[in-house]
Amino acid sequence: MAITARQWKIGIAAIGAISAATIGGFLIGVIPRYLTPTWGGVLATTVLIGVFLASLPRWHRLDHMQRDSRLVSWYWGGGFGGGLGLVLALMFAGFRSPLFAGAALIWLLQFTGYALARLRWWLAHRSEAG
Repeated sequence: MAITARQWKIGIAAIGAISAATIGGFLIGVIPRYLTPTWGGVLATTVLIGVFLASLPRWHRLDHMQRDSRLVSWYWGGGFGGGLGLVLALMFAGFRSPLFAGAALIWLLQFTGYALARLRWWLAHRSEAG
């Protein structure tokens, strides 16, 4: 089976997104150690925005079915995995531990991001009839 030009473009975009995420992870993991927490946060936010923007070309090259498969995977896999991580952090580290606090914060932010994206979608697609 030959690789089509479209599949080639999706693969190149995927390599770009993975490379950006790898470099971003390195920058967020290493450089903030030498900065104040405020500047570390600014750097981490900037890098995350850059990684997000680097992944957009790949997303735009996917067809409807490919996009839906990723959305379903993130919704169910990310939701269950985040919830399981939260429960395991609670079981092994306890309610007052920094590990549980971090896991709870990440899960809360994940849910908030989902809720805002869902609200935006709903507002854009609601029926004008009524």
